[in-house]
Amino acid sequence: MAVSARSSIPPESDVSPGRSHGPSQAGDIGTYRPARAAAGARAMKAAPVGIGDLEPHRRELTGYCQRIVGASEADDAVQETMLRAWRASAGFDGRSSVRVWLYRIAANTCLDLLRGRERRGRLGQRLQASAEVSTPPASSADPAELAATQDGVRLALAAMLGQLPTRQRAALILCEILRWRLDEAAQVLGTSAAAVASSLQRARATLARQSGPGDPGNIDADQLARYQDAFRRYDIATLARIIRVEAGQAAG
Repeated sequence: MAVSARSSIPPESDVSPGRSHGPSQAGDIGTYRPARAAAGARAMKAAPVGIGDLEPHRRELTGYCQRIVGASEADDAVQETMLRAWRASAGFDGRSSVRVWLYRIAANTCLDLLRGRERRGRLGQRLQASAEVSTPPASSADPAELAATQDGVRLALAAMLGQLPTRQRAALILCEILRWRLDEAAQVLGTSAAAVASSLQRARATLARQSGPGDPGNIDADQLARYQDAFRRYDIATLARIIRVEAGQAAG
């Protein structure tokens, strides 16, 4: 029996005896293998992504992130991208390649870093203004300016730690720098809103009497480092926890 080369139906000699060769069966034979192959391809694409699928893209992702957030934060952006991808790997549905999927995660990660940098910049400016420490505005393209801004944050924190009692410092950071309401600050400090307002007023008066940042005096280097790290990372939860602990110790 002659069989067209374009036909997907095998010749009769290849069909096992006893099987039905009706039209419906012929149709099944013609579509079964391509359908199974497509299903297999989808299953392979949707398989959970392993660390071995992520690491080969690290280098090019680093270059991509450098163009968005700058060289100083690119490594952090890539590491966060890898972490997010690993956490979301079970949900990878295979509708795109792993590479495209990673780039999408990297783009969102970089945008989050840029938004965080903007918030940290505003926070640092308010902190320095409160302690009357002026530094040039930070620029993501100039590491020297960024370092100067970080130094300004350190000087402002040192001034507060050296010149303000615990509750005055806490009221100033919570209400003037973080912009919390008096009642919110009172809840953290375990006191009343009126007491927080009084501490805030005294803190402002104390700092206003200073002609400049000057010598902050004898301060705890570890305490300064904890504050500086929390401000650098815009970690409000950690700042609130530090303030709560210190306020409790002062009350005790």
